[in-house]
Amino acid sequence: MTGIALVAAAAASSWTVVAPARTELDWHCTSMAQQEWGARVAGDKLMFAPRAQDAKNGDLVWSVGKRGRLVGRNQGMLGGSVEWVSDGGRQRRTLLDVNPIGFAQHRGDVYVVGLSNRTFRDGSIHRLRSVDGKGWQVEQVLRLEEPPLAAYARGGSWYLLTVVGVTRLDLQTMQATRLHNNMQWWRVNPSSIVEHRGRWYIGARRGVIRLTRDSEGYREQWMVPSDCKTYAGDCQCSS
Repeated sequence: MTGIALVAAAAASSWTVVAPARTELDWHCTSMAQQEWGARVAGDKLMFAPRAQDAKNGDLVWSVGKRGRLVGRNQGMLGGSVEWVSDGGRQRRTLLDVNPIGFAQHRGDVYVVGLSNRTFRDGSIHRLRSVDGKGWQVEQVLRLEEPPLAAYARGGSWYLLTVVGVTRLDLQTMQATRLHNNMQWWRVNPSSIVEHRGRWYIGARRGVIRLTRDSEGYREQWMVPSDCKTYAGDCQCSS
């Protein structure tokens, strides 16, 4: 299947939909792929672009009206933090020592999903509640047993991408529901998640993982550059 209607970087002239890796050779070759891809939506366009492996994580900024902003810094192995910055940047206060992955808001509270600075094997959800418009009450509301990698907020739900799947979190009840599970995803380094026209797209090594709703949950397919439909020999791309 080629000619997929999306905007893509020139690094891939066309894309093909293939089944996920099945054999150990396919998984091994996919995990060795040098190119990683990111997925995002701009307007109504789904966009794929190469992701530099050594790219630095930019600050996550969440504005809180005219009062100030929450700034999340994720420095990988060097650690991370969430700061409250007010008065034009003159006042700063560290609220959390985590590697922040994303912000979401529900009924006036701000939620932060982050990766542990110590173990990098688990994560957490913290609620930041404004106190009289002057400070913040910080409370951990959920511990995650899997390291979160990316997040996508929609309505009152948060969709969390981890190394083994996608989980929907209800921000009202803090109940988590697994939408899709693949224990091999750690091999493809998933790094971004977006929704477009009822489907989920996850940026990863080799290409982009597409999840389509069906009667049993979600069907997983991979979208890969057409010149690398399969692997042959010593992990050489084959069309």
